[in-house]
This record gives sequence, structure tokens and C-alpha cells, in this order.
Amino acid sequence: MSVFSNVIKDLKSFSAKVEAAFKKLFGDAPSWIAIAQGVLTYLGPIVVTILTIGGGPALGDEANEIIGTIKTDLATALATVTAANGASNLPSLLADIQTQLPVLLAAVKVSNPSVVASIEKYTNMIDAEITALLTALPTAA
Repeated sequence: MSVFSNVIKDLKSFSAKVEAAFKKLFGDAPSWIAIAQGVLTYLGPIVVTILTIGGGPALGDEANEIIGTIKTDLATALATVTAANGASNLPSLLADIQTQLPVLLAAVKVSNPSVVASIEKYTNMIDAEITALLTALPTAA
């Protein structure tokens, strides 16, 4: 059983929760930077959970390499958020991560259907959070 299973059971979009909490506390929605920082920070442990529930090396070399790339891309995206050009660079970084998720699922070398279902759940969650974050970003001028 995953560490996150109870938290994720009825999870709605984390970015929506961040926005709702800011509106409640401050009467206003957070900036896209605050939402992005929250979402990107939240996604890192989910990627690590995929690695943990999949048994690390048991996932296969290709899947582990993809997870490493996603972790690096998330770190780069988080660093990009506060940069002056973050709003213009972040969408392409996030789209790259979304492109890697189906490749990760195809590369997983786990035969236990329950573990595969858990990995699919977490990759779908990452995809949904990135989609929500992309809608929160300001449009390019």
C-alpha cells in the first residue's frame, strides 16, 4: 500500500486546492507562480512513489531512466517558475513531462496487475495536475 493512498483517495486537483486555500485566506487567488510552485513541489514525491511501488530496479532500465528524466524536468520546471521568462518556458517543460508519461507506462516491466494499476493511477494524477497547472499559467503576450 502506498504512502499516499489515503491522501489521494478522493483527491481533486492540487492546484484547485491551492487556489481555494488562497482565496479563503487572502480573499484572492494566488499568482500562477504560487500555484506552479505548489504543484511542482507536490509532484516530486509522487514520482518517487512510482519508483517505490514499482520496486525500483524491477521497473526496468528504460522506466527508471524515464523517471529520472521526469524528476530532472520537474526540478528544472520549479527553478524556471521564478525566472523572468518562466511563463513562456514552463509550458514546454510541462508538455515534455506529459509526453514522457505514456512512454513510462509502456516501459514498465512489472507483471503484477495491482502494481501496474497503481503506477497508472499516479501517472494519470501527474498528467491531471500538469494539465491543471497549464490552465493556471498566464497566456503568452
